Amino acid sequence: MGDAGHRVNAAGRPLTRRTFLKGTLGGAALLALGPWRPAAAAGGGTRDLIVVSNHGKGGPVAGPSVTLVDPDSLEVLATLPFAGAFSFPATRWDNARDLIWSGFADSGEVSAFRLSSGERVARVPTGSKQNYTEITPDGSAVVAAARSRSRYLKISADPTAADFGSVLATLDDEHAAEPCDVTIDARGRFAYAPDRGNGTLVVIDLAAFEVAARMKVAPGSVAEPVRPYMATASPSGNALFVENAALPGSSGTGSESVYDLSDPVHPREEARLTAADGLGRTPLTSEVTPDGRYGMVICRDSSEVSVVDTRKLAVVASAAFPEGSNPVAATFRYGEAGSRLFVPLPGRDALAVVAVPEFRVEKLIGVGSQPVGVVYLKAPVPARAGLQAPDPSALGVALAEGRTFPAGCPDPCCGEL
Repeated sequence: MGDAGHRVNAAGRPLTRRTFLKGTLGGAALLALGPWRPAAAAGGGTRDLIVVSNHGKGGPVAGPSVTLVDPDSLEVLATLPFAGAFSFPATRWDNARDLIWSGFADSGEVSAFRLSSGERVARVPTGSKQNYTEITPDGSAVVAAARSRSRYLKISADPTAADFGSVLATLDDEHAAEPCDVTIDARGRFAYAPDRGNGTLVVIDLAAFEVAARMKVAPGSVAEPVRPYMATASPSGNALFVENAALPGSSGTGSESVYDLSDPVHPREEARLTAADGLGRTPLTSEVTPDGRYGMVICRDSSEVSVVDTRKLAVVASAAFPEGSNPVAATFRYGEAGSRLFVPLPGRDALAVVAVPEFRVEKLIGVGSQPVGVVYLKAPVPARAGLQAPDPSALGVALAEGRTFPAGCPDPCCGEL
């Protein structure tokens, strides 16, 4: 790929399931981690946790669950039953609490669940089956984009507040925006929503909860409309990454826009990257390193992370997963340097750990079936009962050979897994 990037973990050879498993940690040895251990006893205090959401269909243990991973040792601490599966949860800041907010797929609502007990503690109907959520940096509110209603909601998210779980404000977009995501700037002043229905980027003033700006996304080089549908604001405040879907019937594989946030009300598009620039196929979502230097673009169809340098505005590296991994989400441990990116692989029943800035796959960890989401939390390890281990040979097949499960993602925006 030359200056456009390099596949750092393929050793110059095509990456297949056999070479990947042999070249990481010995394949079968990974299974010895025991992804379905019973829950550990509470450690008596808050600790950093990576929480993986397992959809649970077609796996050795039926039903949704969460797998807890220690971000330092990379050991599985527990796998616990959970009320539902989440793909794009509203938890990406350094907040110490055991709440997980999410617009659970097809639920018609935004909910808050307590990790310690697994119970639902807040439920907010939205009138839309597809809902995308983001929490403010101070943890006081969750902003939800209700796609089919073209509506935005601001919800009280502080569990100590008297109005916890109530709707603080609503904003109806008469332009039929069909927002497929929402992201919040580092200061908590503005939210950015890709307007998939009209090809614009909507900027929302969070204090007034009204549209501050609506920016038309310029067409591509072939003058085709652009469909922005997912977005991530940098935790450092310097950049906004927006994923653009390929048009139906076109030969494109999607593109990635990088915006400068120097003027937060009027973001300026500085680059639009495509496959010709080394971007992977079907960029679905992104995470930005806490220092704002790199955007880590999750490319579902090519099963890789494309690394974008925000200074060079170029794809500079790629971390590849086994073919058919079909990643749809990722997270950093926020509040630190961001030395690892955690990426669920629903096609492999595994969690990939990508070292940063080496941009190599450091480890592959067996989790539950169809892991589709992941969050970082500061919370105690729950003391409730976990799931028992299934036949390890079943996990071996899923990890080594890939697994077949029903077409369609739990989140309709991401297409087939």
